[in-house]
Amino acid sequence: MRGSACREVIGGVHLSSDLVVRSHWCAVLGVAEADAGDRFFETGGDSLLAIDLIQRIEADLGVEVPVEVLFTDGSLAALIEASTAAAST
Repeated sequence: MRGSACREVIGGVHLSSDLVVRSHWCAVLGVAEADAGDRFFETGGDSLLAIDLIQRIEADLGVEVPVEVLFTDGSLAALIEASTAAAST
C-alpha cells in the first residue's frame, strides 16, 4: 500500500491522508468540522489528546508523525502536511 502515496485502506475504503487526519482531529477534539487553519490547542486540545491523535493517525496510515508539529505550529494544515510527507517516504 506504500506505493499509493497518501492513500490508506480503512474498512475496505481508500482514504487520503487528509481525510484520515481530519477525521481523527474531529473525533479527538469532539468537533463536527475542521478548517485547515484550526489550531489544536485553541480548539480544546491538550497534551494527552495530542498523543491520542498522533497514535490514531499513525495506526491508520502506518507511518510515524512527529508530535512536535502540534506543539510548534498546531494547525490542522501542518499536521496534514506532516502526515502526507511521512506517508510518501
